[in-house]
Amino acid sequence: MGSSHAGRVPSFTPCGRAPADASRTHLVPSPLDESDRARAGGWADVIPDGRVVVEAATELDVRDGVLGAGNGYEASTGRPLRTVQVADTTVPAAPVSLAVLDSPSSGRRVAFVEIRLDPAPPARWAAEPDLGIVTDGGDGGFVALGATPTELDDAAAAAAVDASFGAFFPDEDDSSTWNECLVRSTEGQADGVLFSTGWGDGVYPTYLGLDADGDVVSVVLFGGVLPWNLSGLPGEAPPADEVGP
Repeated sequence: MGSSHAGRVPSFTPCGRAPADASRTHLVPSPLDESDRARAGGWADVIPDGRVVVEAATELDVRDGVLGAGNGYEASTGRPLRTVQVADTTVPAAPVSLAVLDSPSSGRRVAFVEIRLDPAPPARWAAEPDLGIVTDGGDGGFVALGATPTELDDAAAAAAVDASFGAFFPDEDDSSTWNECLVRSTEGQADGVLFSTGWGDGVYPTYLGLDADGDVVSVVLFGGVLPWNLSGLPGEAPPADEVGP
């Protein structure tokens, strides 16, 4: 980790909710009609009513090609994040999209989060354990802090946690309508995205989409809300015992 710098406390704002441009994401919206539920196999009985919307959350400058992942505390403070080199160089404008199950009975649930590093379609998907998220707060995030991130001191870290909590719950009430996704920014530069995780606490795997040459072109968090085959993601899917049919 880099040197402490209390003056760089990140800010947090709600993610965008506009429909994602199909040319900037591999995720695909769905009405969750009878045909979709038939393809879901054994998942069909546990998928709530509603539809899947794909929203353009933000763009990330993936600094030095390094991406970190962690629970809500780790993502808001930037420590201690597990990091992975996902690209050879900085990706200055990586679109971040969310596939959200919008259900009248179950509310909005984040089913998939995609960071698209390159327009090339993934040919296959491989699990990346160091970008998986383990949470007991029902939240997590991805942060692009670079290979040697600046470490917040304790006071700045506490301020970051307070700021992210306030942005998740703008009415200062855990039971109120809340924002399922936040953009983390430092000195005006978007450097992370935080989100509610699937059904809440638990372990959420992350997969790297590899093109025909084996380069990483996409990073996707699996929220366990819908089976992989309802995501619209191209390429050879992860094993069915991990992500459904």
